Amino acid sequence: MRWLGVRNWLLLAVALAGVAVGAGRLAAQPAPAPPPGMTQQQFDALVEAISAAVAKKLAEKDNLPPKAPPPEPSTSVSPDRSDRFRAESRLLADRIEAVIVAFPEWFRHAGTLTMRLDRRGEGGLDAGGFLFLLAAAVAVALAAEFLARIALIRAEAGILHGHVEAPGPWRLLALAAVDLVPILVLAVVARAAGGWWFAGEHTQAQLATLVLFGLVAWRSYVLVFRIWLRPGLAAARLVPVDGPDARRIYHTLSIVTLVMAAARSWALFLQASGAAPDTMAAAALINNLVSTSLYIAAAWYARDAVARWFVTMIEHQYHAGDHIRLALARRWLVLAVALFLVMGAAYAYGVLLARFDVLPAVNRMLFVVIGLILFETLVDYVTRRLVKPAPLNEAGVAEPRLADVVARCLRALARIVALLIVAEAWVVDVLALVPPDRVWTLARGGLTAGTTLFIAYVAWEIVKFLARRYEVRNPVAAPGSDPEEGDDEATPSNVSRLRTLLPVMRVAMAITIVVLTILIVLSELGVNIAPLIAGASVIGLAISFGSQALVRDVVSGIFFLADDAFRVGEYLDVGKAKGTVEGFTLRSIRLRHQNGEVHTIPFGQLGQITNFSRDWRTVKFNLRFARDTDLEKLRKAVKKIGQEMLAEPEFKRELLQPLKMQGVTDIADNALVVRFKFTCRPMKPTWIQRQAVKRMVQSFPAQGIEFAQATISVQALGSSTDPALAAGAAAARQPVATAASS
Repeated sequence: MRWLGVRNWLLLAVALAGVAVGAGRLAAQPAPAPPPGMTQQQFDALVEAISAAVAKKLAEKDNLPPKAPPPEPSTSVSPDRSDRFRAESRLLADRIEAVIVAFPEWFRHAGTLTMRLDRRGEGGLDAGGFLFLLAAAVAVALAAEFLARIALIRAEAGILHGHVEAPGPWRLLALAAVDLVPILVLAVVARAAGGWWFAGEHTQAQLATLVLFGLVAWRSYVLVFRIWLRPGLAAARLVPVDGPDARRIYHTLSIVTLVMAAARSWALFLQASGAAPDTMAAAALINNLVSTSLYIAAAWYARDAVARWFVTMIEHQYHAGDHIRLALARRWLVLAVALFLVMGAAYAYGVLLARFDVLPAVNRMLFVVIGLILFETLVDYVTRRLVKPAPLNEAGVAEPRLADVVARCLRALARIVALLIVAEAWVVDVLALVPPDRVWTLARGGLTAGTTLFIAYVAWEIVKFLARRYEVRNPVAAPGSDPEEGDDEATPSNVSRLRTLLPVMRVAMAITIVVLTILIVLSELGVNIAPLIAGASVIGLAISFGSQALVRDVVSGIFFLADDAFRVGEYLDVGKAKGTVEGFTLRSIRLRHQNGEVHTIPFGQLGQITNFSRDWRTVKFNLRFARDTDLEKLRKAVKKIGQEMLAEPEFKRELLQPLKMQGVTDIADNALVVRFKFTCRPMKPTWIQRQAVKRMVQSFPAQGIEFAQATISVQALGSSTDPALAAGAAAARQPVATAASS
């Protein structure tokens, strides 16, 4: 290796000598002309730079490191991410150690603050006298609020006079305005006390200002809960709970907000007193631990009352039919504890890493959850007590209310807004998943997506409302009715063609709304929807080729509906089955037989359809009368019965042409067969026939009209009037009786 180094230096000397000789020769010769576009000075500088670079390269050749092999492919985490994770982990560990070390400093700083509250050297109060005066100011402010509330009791009674059961919205707003007056009195007294007793910029004035400000903030928060809970005024209570539950929830929330206001005032006082960052972090961790523990304890204390609150609202909104929501409402404590723990962990993480954007995000999430619950309660109260009940139809079914639709749309809007607020706080501010230059683009996309979701939800709610109201106002025949047999329980079908097409239209609207909403939302979020549209087209084409029977059923159903062959509530005979049309899908029809069986038949298997419930129906029936019946008298009697039935309201709605006699259709051995007919609506033909026959049976005997007898009189050869024949018959029967007895 040593000889290799000497060889390299010799080569470098030879190269330098060659360069010098060449330079001398060049100097002896005239300088070459520079290339076009370059001056002589630029050309000389370029030559010198190239020469210096070559000399440097040769000089460093002996010290070059060996060439590194190409890196092998690896599936591990990239070096940048791994280094970043290790750096953040190390920073977190260092911060935890620094905050732990700062706890004694926090206690020392708290003791220093106590000493700084003593202003006797400046001619002021000592710490004890100041704290006593501050407590007196707080007591005076609370007493002023209490006296103002006592003075306004008669005003509250006057507002609710005569409207104790269900006060209107304006009376509720008036009560809220009356409750605001004591808070204003409290704020004025606290401000006056702070200006008179604690003026200045010293430590005592700072602490007094923070305490009095926290007092006003606490009572303002409590005012909101008071308006909703009304512990002593059940008539104006928005929350659907009784008095004891309302008082338990109200007092629990009052204590929680008091501790929160005190903790915030103390943190601000530490910051204003010049505490070190690590000391502030230690104090924030203690506040976080106390607050999280208090939240969990308060939730445990009021768990049953809050559960009844949530369950009552869900039962009113969903009529106890949503078991999942009911189960979550009864077990809300588990969700609340999980939320409090996540908030506490996020708060501690932000404090340790000095991430000041985490703390507002946590508080914003808590306020959003509380505000959403209060808004849901307000909407529930409005729809439950301030809106009139829905009218009932003839079947006793309540019509849908437009107020319920508006309430559901407002709830959806509130949830979408809450989701956007929380997502913006965490995705943009805390997690920083979006670069700063794309924040506005994401915000615009999120706003458009949320607006699209809300509009789609409103459109679907309107479709459901209109369809449900039409169904209630146009009921189908009662279950078990048989129009062909004329059951008395059968109700007339007022169902129009629109009522029949509603299920298909509702499904088509739902598919259209969902597909358009998904495409618009994905497009606003930056997803390329062209492959989705192409894939959906290919899948639809494959289904159409692979399911010929399904396509045949769907196409046949479309043509049946286009021909108006049947409607919901009509009685059909399709050859294979009979029954009332209960409903249908895009593929099949569902018939309910009068005995209860349900027949589901694909449209492609339907052949001839006989509809017994369309427009009108003529009923013809025969009756047998005696051979000597006066036909003219019978015709007049039947005409009279038909006119009487047509004049009665229950028959007038059904009969289109009255009952009348057509004439004799046949002559039997002992009877005249007479035909009758009437025309009526298609729902109760047999019932009308039974009523007509009943009136005939009741009125004909009084008019001398007799029905034919079913017996035939037979006279034997030997009658009781001929003694000789009777004696012969008796002698003939004697041997038979003797043989039978033996």
